[in-house]
Amino acid sequence: MSDIACHCGKRGALFAKDDHSLFRYHLCREHLDPVRVANAGLSESQFPPSMPAIFRDTDIQRLHDKIKANIDWRPQGDKTGLLIHGTTGVGKTRALWEVVRRMWVEKASKDVNMPYLFLTMRKIESMIEQGFDTKKHGTMLQSLIEHPLLVIDDLGKERLTSRMASDLFAIVDERSVNRKTTIISTNFNGTTLLERFENKDKETGVAFIRRLKDYYTIVGCS
Repeated sequence: MSDIACHCGKRGALFAKDDHSLFRYHLCREHLDPVRVANAGLSESQFPPSMPAIFRDTDIQRLHDKIKANIDWRPQGDKTGLLIHGTTGVGKTRALWEVVRRMWVEKASKDVNMPYLFLTMRKIESMIEQGFDTKKHGTMLQSLIEHPLLVIDDLGKERLTSRMASDLFAIVDERSVNRKTTIISTNFNGTTLLERFENKDKETGVAFIRRLKDYYTIVGCS
């Protein structure tokens, strides 16, 4: 999708079609005709195109109070990560999507297509295993490290081998020091996350938890 579309050299206005897919208009917002835009069936984007329909009707008032207090979270300074932890049923996954949606809408209103990668921890585990099978593990891991916005749902659901512990630390560590936005949900708190590392690599576990404390806004929902 081209960022430059208008005859004046500015980025073409970004709109959504009825199916929520994106459409880059041939004119910038300064030069477009709102009536023609409406007649073309285009509207302001309210959802990322790949956002599951089940999460599009989120009622913020039904979420945990601590999630509601942080639903407008944005990366600031060194705090480029958000970690939401709590028991099953408090709305962690729904909260992740709502945070991403709000960031997305903010960018789309400025005609910017915000790239993001939303993955369950089991999906990441599968990607790592496949990377070894295809001898592309390093390339795959680097793609996760470099992506502008990475969302990891259900950290702790993976089989925590020594290799997995090392890869998780690499992802969190390198993304943190390079100020890449990362949003994570987990059923575990710092103590229980560390316990998972103790039988594999306690030193890596301590360093992993330290990165979370230093670079993440941590929202605990008990």
